[in-house]
Amino acid sequence: MSHNKILWKSIVFLFLFVSGVFFIFSRASAASTVDWPSKAIRIVVPFPPGGNTDIVGRVLAEQLGQKLSVPVLVENRPGATGFIGTNYVIGQPSDGYTFLLSTISITISPHIYTSIPDDILSLLTPVSMVTTVPKVLVVRPGLPVSTVSELVEYAKEKNEPLTYGSSGIGSAHHLSGELFKLHYDVDLTHIPYKGGAPALNDLIGERIDIVFDDVPPAHPFIHAGKIKALAVSSNKRSTLLPDVSTAREVGAEEAMVEPWYGLLAPRDTPKSIVNAMDKAVESVINGSEFQEKVLKMGGVPSYKSAKDFGQFVLDENQRWGSVIEEARIPPQ
Repeated sequence: MSHNKILWKSIVFLFLFVSGVFFIFSRASAASTVDWPSKAIRIVVPFPPGGNTDIVGRVLAEQLGQKLSVPVLVENRPGATGFIGTNYVIGQPSDGYTFLLSTISITISPHIYTSIPDDILSLLTPVSMVTTVPKVLVVRPGLPVSTVSELVEYAKEKNEPLTYGSSGIGSAHHLSGELFKLHYDVDLTHIPYKGGAPALNDLIGERIDIVFDDVPPAHPFIHAGKIKALAVSSNKRSTLLPDVSTAREVGAEEAMVEPWYGLLAPRDTPKSIVNAMDKAVESVINGSEFQEKVLKMGGVPSYKSAKDFGQFVLDENQRWGSVIEEARIPPQ
């Protein structure tokens, strides 16, 4: 056989081999998007049923199921300030069928609890920011203040520190108080409770002075005159508390926390699937049905893309790490 024929056959073989490899990888890459989703998707909520995170998760799941044409199920795995459910999702396959609806706590708790890995964010892939549920600064009915500035002035003049209640050490309620203390340089004493409801009950009973509570559980007591609202943490007035000023309106924007909720996936989830879910979430959040339901519960639809949400989470992690260090909150 001549050298030219051998060379020609080698070239043909190499071409067919490269074409075959390219075809296989192209099909695999396409399949990760085209074939997904082909079965039910789970959204793990790391908190008990009935809370704000659970409500947002169920509204999101219902709308995503319609958008993706597969069942999207909410699975509650509460405990350890959300980290039982978080660790469960971290241990799941990175195949796009298990997601975590996390909260601001994922950027707070690792700086406080020694049982939570410092690098926990690196074990997850950000998908989309979904919504925020603003805080409202409320005080006991007998406290002689009606505005944030009056509260700050009263706290500075008082001989002993005012008390504020929270749902526990490391909670957004707790860090709201610490941020307020640092920003205004006032002396407040933290009283941790086993949940937000007991703290609110003691505020109504005038056993503590202040609570930085979520809007949904607090607004019925505000409307009933059992507690006084001074400001909400959102940039726009709450649909549940339209008469209460925003933190921005009273110059307290840097002193108040606006908790957020976002969707994350196990690390190494294919980018094509992350992008596909991100687009589906964006479509849902921009829809009137989702917005109506979230606004009705006191939340604010707040979409961020996978890229923007990823940077936002890193910024929040750094922010709360600094606040915790400055507030000298001891490790738990």
